[in-house]
Amino acid sequence: MSVQETREFFERYRDAFNRLDGEGVADLWHTPCAITDTRDGAARVTWWPEDAPMRANMKALCEVYRTAGDEACWDFELLDHVPMGEHHAFANVRWTLAGAEGRSLQRFNTGYQLARHTHGPRVLMCTAYQEDLSSWKKHAVE
Repeated sequence: MSVQETREFFERYRDAFNRLDGEGVADLWHTPCAITDTRDGAARVTWWPEDAPMRANMKALCEVYRTAGDEACWDFELLDHVPMGEHHAFANVRWTLAGAEGRSLQRFNTGYQLARHTHGPRVLMCTAYQEDLSSWKKHAVE
């Protein structure tokens, strides 16, 4: 998978998040797929063998951002791209979220294992190793 194809994928992914379009985000994930993060000091893996639970998660994630009450503008920087043959790549991405008047909300890195699907690259595995969703959830309930 080329760096250009990977960059174009993340442009579509970013645009779906900028629209807070949970369905659009979910459309860019492979089935089956997984996400890993660290909670309570331990790595945890969420495995989605089917589309519906993953899709529900992506819609809920966009809702967390929506209820935070701030118009966020997502952007990304492709830090690392490791091609793995014609159909796979690894990408390390720095996400930047800016609010009203360009106020910085968050900046974090995330790793992605991408796999080619009939409709282009899709996220097979996400390693969310820096984002702090608790800050969004706290803001959403205040």
